[in-house]
Formats: sequence, C-alpha cells, structure tokens
Amino acid sequence: IGTWCRDCEMKTFPPVAVCPECMSENLEPVVLSVCGTLYSWSVVHVAPKGWRLPYIAAYVDLPEGVRVFTHIVGTSPEALAFDMAVELCTARLGTDADGRSVESYAFTPAE
Repeated sequence: IGTWCRDCEMKTFPPVAVCPECMSENLEPVVLSVCGTLYSWSVVHVAPKGWRLPYIAAYVDLPEGVRVFTHIVGTSPEALAFDMAVELCTARLGTDADGRSVESYAFTPAE
C-alpha cells in the first residue's frame, strides 16, 4: 500500500502524510503492484548487529512510477540483471536487540 496524491497524482511508497511533490495533504491509500523491475543493487557486507550478512540492497521500479528501496532475496548477486522481473515477498532480515525475528517486505526474481 502506498499513497496517491489527488492533486498532482504522484504515487509514493512508503505512505506519507504530505505529498513530497506538491506538499498537498489531499492523499489516499493506493494498492501498488507486487511485480516490478530491478533498477540497481549492491551487496552489503557491513550492517547493524543482528542483520543477516551479506545482503542485497536494491531499488525496484514498480509500474506505477514508484521506486522502492528493498532487499533482494532468494538469489545470488551474480544472477541479477538490470531490468529483470522481480516480485514481492516477505523475508527474515535479521533479529532485533531482544533476539526477535525482524521480517519485512522484499523482492525475489520472478518465475
């Protein structure tokens, strides 16, 4: 779920209270696509305590014109290619300070 501005029609993710394009508060929730294309990525080897390393940090472009910062899971960096199709999933990214599992949205190569 993202945000759609009724005034300038910009879509954003994550949801916001004020449109970053026109500063309007005339916003509503919008369902975004679960499939997109891989824009860029990097392999991260240093992270806060509890994060699974290494991980792939990436930008994914959705058809609605939204670019999402995310993790790529279920593949190796060598298997990635610019503009490849990816799809939304959830993934365990690590643990918090109390040892509890931290899960979030991620993307994986589309089949």
